[in-house]
Amino acid sequence: MEILRRSPMLGVLIALVAGLALYDKLGALAFVAGVPVILTGIMFCSYEFDLPEQWRVLMVAIIFAVLCSLRIYHELSKPEPEISHFNNESATVNLVREWGRNYAALIDTDKHGRFVARLQFNELPEGSRIKFDGYTRNFRRAKNLGEFDEGRYWKARGATSWINMSNIQTLPAKFSLPRVRNKLSRALSIYMPELTGQYLKAAWLGQHTRELDEKHRRWGTSHLLAVSGFHVAIVILCTRYLFGRKNILLLALILWSYIILTGASASAMRAGLMIQTGLFAHVLGRRINGVNSVSVAAVILLLYRPYLFWDIGWRLSVSAALAMTAMPGRNSEWFFEVRVTRERVLRLIVLWLIVSPTVFLVTFPQVAHTFKSVPAVGIFLNLFAPFYFSMTFMIASVVAALRMIQIPFSQTLIEAVDGVFLLWEKFADISANIISYAVRDNSFSLIPVSWFGVGALILLLCTYMKFSASRTLILMTCISLAAFMLFL
Repeated sequence: MEILRRSPMLGVLIALVAGLALYDKLGALAFVAGVPVILTGIMFCSYEFDLPEQWRVLMVAIIFAVLCSLRIYHELSKPEPEISHFNNESATVNLVREWGRNYAALIDTDKHGRFVARLQFNELPEGSRIKFDGYTRNFRRAKNLGEFDEGRYWKARGATSWINMSNIQTLPAKFSLPRVRNKLSRALSIYMPELTGQYLKAAWLGQHTRELDEKHRRWGTSHLLAVSGFHVAIVILCTRYLFGRKNILLLALILWSYIILTGASASAMRAGLMIQTGLFAHVLGRRINGVNSVSVAAVILLLYRPYLFWDIGWRLSVSAALAMTAMPGRNSEWFFEVRVTRERVLRLIVLWLIVSPTVFLVTFPQVAHTFKSVPAVGIFLNLFAPFYFSMTFMIASVVAALRMIQIPFSQTLIEAVDGVFLLWEKFADISANIISYAVRDNSFSLIPVSWFGVGALILLLCTYMKFSASRTLILMTCISLAAFMLFL
């Protein structure tokens, strides 16, 4: 069974994803019973010849999948919490984000867990300590399949219900990462030009304005704002170049501090777990398996918070990472090399020119279904936008640090950086005006492109497994059809 040899956790991930996709249609018990059956079918689809100890490994994988399904079932089957009333409850404001025309704040209480509060204004800074009275109310559930479900959205972020607060009092603040996030946000607002401040808040803190979101959605480059593997890779690579490859504990500390500081989004945690897996493998002298690392990270996140399955960030992050790591000739060892050569840089550039449109195609179906429109200009801009922004983010971060400690001439430098961001916006606007076509969720062209998108990912994974052409064709057809019916 080739999948057991090349990426055993990939089979578990596919089985869990298929089971969760059927969860609403078939129910919880069918999910628990179906996951091991699906896993067994996946394993036999990759059967070519006997491998040493493969049957024992298969039994271990099935038992592990059953345990995973039971854990997920336990979380998903929890009843809605009863209405609770609080008096003089103390809490910390963990995260504040725009929510429609208002704001939503994640409130971490000292005794009763995490809740979401709706705010008319951004009157509660992140990291502030408060005492309040209040009562909870349950999340509104989607009435029909495919509609937005606020319960699943907020439960994927650790919240249990809404909370209505009254008699709010401010308490003395304590040190916390949300408080650090708030102080950095205020410093960026004070010392940075508006545009540079917005981009650095997105990269450093995971905060982005509605105006900036709309611009990048029009350009098809929204992933550059959402903290993901792109930003995490920049941070960890810079850290490796500064401190070397042997400071694994320091790397891990900086890695997870950055992820938590930016709000611990699903895409950032996936990247962090994947990199952490690679760091451990590098220390142990084991070969780094990119596809298996992605699968391990994705499964861990599902076990940690099963509701992440319905989070668009988790789906896009996992799909894109699987596509990139399954690319023919892709070697994950390059990521952990410190030495830079001309040949390695040229190879990376050529590889990206292939990877970027492939990732766009693979993630296209889910993006179109969620955001209702995908601008075609994104294919063109994403060929070089990651390189442009990776360099700009690094330079802007250094110059911003100099500006905040008020080094002479730093103001001139930060204005030059602001000009670089402005130059990109002008170029992207011109490109979007020239390439104005967008594929919409209700357009006829969505159907064949969606088929190609799902099929492209299956093709890459089958190529990675070195399946025959006939088997690859059969799997592409069957899985693409199943995925199209389940997800779209």
